[in-house]
Amino acid sequence: MIVFLFGFILLFITILQAFMPRFLKQTEAFGVYVPEKYAHEQTVGRLKKRYTKVVLSTGLLILAGYLLWTLTKKPNEEMLALISIGVQFTTIFISIGYYFVMHIRMKKLKGEQGWTVGKNEVRVVDLQFQEKLQLLPRIVFIIPMIITVGLIIYTFMKYNQMPDMIPTHWGPSGQPDAFSEKTYFSVISLPLILLVMQGMFMIMSEGMKFSGAKINPANRKTSVSQQLAFRKYSSWFALFITITITLMMGYFHLQTIHPEITSAWIMFALPIIFLVITFVGVGIYAVKVGQSGSRLNTGDESPLMEERIAVDDDKYWKGGIFYINKDDPSILVEKRFGVGWTLNFGRLISWVIFILPILIIIGIAFSL
Repeated sequence: MIVFLFGFILLFITILQAFMPRFLKQTEAFGVYVPEKYAHEQTVGRLKKRYTKVVLSTGLLILAGYLLWTLTKKPNEEMLALISIGVQFTTIFISIGYYFVMHIRMKKLKGEQGWTVGKNEVRVVDLQFQEKLQLLPRIVFIIPMIITVGLIIYTFMKYNQMPDMIPTHWGPSGQPDAFSEKTYFSVISLPLILLVMQGMFMIMSEGMKFSGAKINPANRKTSVSQQLAFRKYSSWFALFITITITLMMGYFHLQTIHPEITSAWIMFALPIIFLVITFVGVGIYAVKVGQSGSRLNTGDESPLMEERIAVDDDKYWKGGIFYINKDDPSILVEKRFGVGWTLNFGRLISWVIFILPILIIIGIAFSL
């Protein structure tokens, strides 16, 4: 069962990484801005297909080798978990490495063919864009946080009834394999981590309100509609992940107070169910929505004006992944490779949002 789980995760990672170019806007390829006129060039298409073939075939070979190793070596649970995680990271690093190869080739192709030389660069601004947004209200993200605070209060009420040693980690079999001495801090460590994660997803949803829209001047009406739909679905997806994490981690915490509500089978199955649901959600989100809503058919078609191109801001994208622009007030920006959002690392507040939650979670984990 554990082999099936890790094999499923590895297969999902491979497929998602391999077909990522198909989920992105046509005007962006491997982190490089491509004007509408050149988005369908054969050379660009060949690079995308080559990336898919290489990443997919490499990932499937790694998966086959991993499955063969587990069947022939029959490792123990600890070794299996360690190797499985290592194989997953190896697959991710290989796809990232090949992405950078393609990023360099795309930049070279763009420079050699002069895609933006002498072109009329236009920055389109929709003054009613913020008013058109259909993001979920802040309260729907605050409610799970209130529930978590209530869980903390309930824990303190039951403190004297809790065992002297609190389980803090569960092995692949679903049995606890690490414990921490009961203190007023250790008993609420899991809800505190959950609270931090809930706050991060709320910040993500709120940040989309103030993120500048990258509107394609060659196809303005369609671009605006897709951007609005993308942010709406992104807000719903953030809530979906918030709810699933709250349910799983909330149950994990409650079973430390009421051990009678759980069993080794439940503790084994629950993370698997969570991962499957999350992966299915990510898959649907990527396939249906795509980056910037590029896969959505909004019905708002506008005439194509290829003589206009968006402002080329490649210089702000380091490696096509990290956005650094201190003059852009946006904290969140749409990814250029990958579906979702990233931070504007040219703003100090972005570094705080990025580093502070990590430090808090690490601090809680190491204090146990």
